[in-house]
Amino acid sequence: MARSDNADPEVASATPQGRPEGSPADARRKRRRTALVRGFGIFAAIVIVAAAAGLVWQISAVAVPRTGTFTPPEAYPPDEPAEVLAAADRDAPVPDLTSVLPELLADPRFASDLSAVFADAFTGEVLFEQDGAKPLTPASSMKTVTAVSALTHLGAEYRIPTTVVEGPDEDSVVLVGGGDVALTVDGEGYYGKGASLTELAEAVLEARGGDAPSTVYLDTSLFADTVNAPAVPMSDLDLYTAPAAPLMIDGGRIDASTHYTPHHEDPAMAAATVFADLLGADTVTEGVAADGAEELAAVYSEPLASLVDFFILTSDNELADAVAFQTALAVEGEMTWAAIGKAHMATLESLGVDTTGLVLNDGSGMSPADRITANAFTQMLTAAVSTPASSLFEALPVAGWSGSLEDHFTTAAEGEGSVRAKTGTLTGVSSLTGTVMTDDGRLVVFSIISNGGSSGGVKDAMDEVTTAVSLCGC
Repeated sequence: MARSDNADPEVASATPQGRPEGSPADARRKRRRTALVRGFGIFAAIVIVAAAAGLVWQISAVAVPRTGTFTPPEAYPPDEPAEVLAAADRDAPVPDLTSVLPELLADPRFASDLSAVFADAFTGEVLFEQDGAKPLTPASSMKTVTAVSALTHLGAEYRIPTTVVEGPDEDSVVLVGGGDVALTVDGEGYYGKGASLTELAEAVLEARGGDAPSTVYLDTSLFADTVNAPAVPMSDLDLYTAPAAPLMIDGGRIDASTHYTPHHEDPAMAAATVFADLLGADTVTEGVAADGAEELAAVYSEPLASLVDFFILTSDNELADAVAFQTALAVEGEMTWAAIGKAHMATLESLGVDTTGLVLNDGSGMSPADRITANAFTQMLTAAVSTPASSLFEALPVAGWSGSLEDHFTTAAEGEGSVRAKTGTLTGVSSLTGTVMTDDGRLVVFSIISNGGSSGGVKDAMDEVTTAVSLCGC
């Protein structure tokens, strides 16, 4: 049975990059403020490193979006941007982590299968390694691979289409799933703003001169694989994720107000039924659009950058797998679990990552059969710094403040704000992958993976290890 990255489902934020109005009392101390100022500055550091390589790409991407249309908000950037960290100091001392980490990683709360790597974010120099080449189950840290791969191959402005085409007769239309699991009924849903089925229905009626069809055919042929990734128990498709499908409303949730909640057994048909009702159609049935069928209307998801922000911040399994399927479709030409593994492996190899022993079954990390190394994670992160995928660093939860790290660091409060990382939790599996800023201003990327033992105790131990690195003036 998989376990969530949040002990309490209610802590998952539906607003990416959300931040509390006030800090905890202890966080008001000078050192904590300094940590917060430095921690939120990772984005600034990444921008400096990536500016030359990424500026032309970003301008081109927005000017010529590959899918849909990207319309910047009115305040873009905001008139009064939130406070961010000062940039990392490239001249800051490189910490001697061998003086602090061996003893901390010998903590009995860690399982015997423990892998840890810490590396300099700018040079890639490995500062500390313990079994860094040992493939282990990463759980939701896998989502960082999904984000880097999608941003690399699709681009931040990419949008997932959902289309309606003419049916086999004049009294029917075909709803064609393109892979968007964040569809909404009216533009607002679990994931915030999203493609609206109401808007799609209205556009179809307009294209048909106001004449509602009697039948809606649901075309899910783009996805032709099992509803669960390899080794993922079918029982996990109720609470922790949805049965895979190429279109869903609110990630297939029955209750769109809750993160971990029962899902529809057939989320695509559930969405098609809602659409048919909005359209005024009497019948919904499965079917496949004819080759060359005329498109009547289309709606598009939020930009990929927003989708990545959401599934990284809140560890959303449905959305992570959906984005991974889009990458697989673009790279391998098919929307299958095997294609996800091939696309992600190709991405890592293109970044110079050692892929020896890696097994990549999905985009969410739900598969207990996934295998990845701490070396691979840190190599990927250091390589991503100078690519368009560097926006991943902006999405990472902040220790003690946001997303799946909001309820972490209860035993290591000094790390709040200095650590930004993706959590990973399955039964007997814990991982933490991301960045930490030292007191001297040096930016370090890291990955810690533990297989076996109590996830609660391991979680606290990982928090304490990364906090010790943040405090390191060694």
